[in-house]
Amino acid sequence: MEEKKEIVSVSGVVSQEIFKKFLGYHIQSLNKMVLTVLLLGFFLYIWLILDLGWIFALITALILWGIIKLMLTIVMNLRSVKEYKSDKLMQNEVFLTISEDGIQQKRQKAEASWEWDDILSVHEQKEMFLFYVSKNKAVLLPKSFMVNHEMIKLRKIIHNNALTQKVKLLEGSV
Repeated sequence: MEEKKEIVSVSGVVSQEIFKKFLGYHIQSLNKMVLTVLLLGFFLYIWLILDLGWIFALITALILWGIIKLMLTIVMNLRSVKEYKSDKLMQNEVFLTISEDGIQQKRQKAEASWEWDDILSVHEQKEMFLFYVSKNKAVLLPKSFMVNHEMIKLRKIIHNNALTQKVKLLEGSV
């Protein structure tokens, strides 16, 4: 008897809010690194170069760090809105099929498919699954597209087929 192939087929429209969260996840590690270097740099500059005392240097560095973090957040929100509005294809309904063969994506007249060895990393976030097919490009699968049993089936498919060591599913999910 032939074993039944696990398949998850979903569809929906990626909202501007989900796209904004995706960009936030995508550059999160870069932001952490840049902000940490800036905080340390401000602190050392004020403390050692300006010789204003370490307490004053720490407080000033934290204030500057907060201002820069706020500015980065505002810029990222504006950028994500602009990017989403400029990508008309993104605003159309997407049909995704994930199976042991890979991922198929269809939007209007556009079709793409990736085998599991094309997937560089898989990340499960609170609101979505991200299947990175290059350093800067991911297939987004919002969890709002699925019901609970489909998410369980999807995690099983990922666990059994993802060839990459970079699979980050939420704890206790498989």
